Amino acid sequence: MQWRAPAILAIGFTLGVALMGVQMAASRLLTPYFGSGIEVWAALISTVMFSLMAGYYIGGRVADAAPRSQVLGVCVIVAGGFLALTPPLATPVLDWTLDTLGDGVLATLFAAAAIMFVPMTLLSFFSPYAVRLLLADAAHGGRVAGAVYSITTIGNIVGTLGTALYLMTILGSRDIMLLFAGVIAACGVGLVLLRVRGDAAA
Repeated sequence: MQWRAPAILAIGFTLGVALMGVQMAASRLLTPYFGSGIEVWAALISTVMFSLMAGYYIGGRVADAAPRSQVLGVCVIVAGGFLALTPPLATPVLDWTLDTLGDGVLATLFAAAAIMFVPMTLLSFFSPYAVRLLLADAAHGGRVAGAVYSITTIGNIVGTLGTALYLMTILGSRDIMLLFAGVIAACGVGLVLLRVRGDAAA
């Protein structure tokens, strides 16, 4: 476990980067249909927050039932696969949303959720799962949780700034989405190969 713990935290940092990078790319997918106003950002942020809530809750329950990094890895791989399908599917989904629901706030929320809810929820499994896998005893629970959430949040910051200030200047939104889909899938494979088990499953 000694070398696996830093590996899990490194994966958490990378997934944090990818999560916010995907959100930034999704904003550009929505812009041609719904604009770039405050309503669009409110819809995106609300979708991400709801996904985080669902992922933390469901991921925590799954982690208690199956505290193995292989299970988490499969969930992360599925998230990467979903994101890889987003670029080709975004246009018909967004066209349908605009034609059927219009361009109001509810339509924007629906579009954001259609693109982001599933992968964001699955990616949000990571934090409670990592705490479960890394926790050796209750006396260090706060330290472990703090480390996991801190490192993923640092990744979020890097992903936001790196995507907005660099990646978006050299790549289109669909290419960025595919790039992060590959990174996420690679992280999932890494989690499968780590084969870490929580103490309760040992």
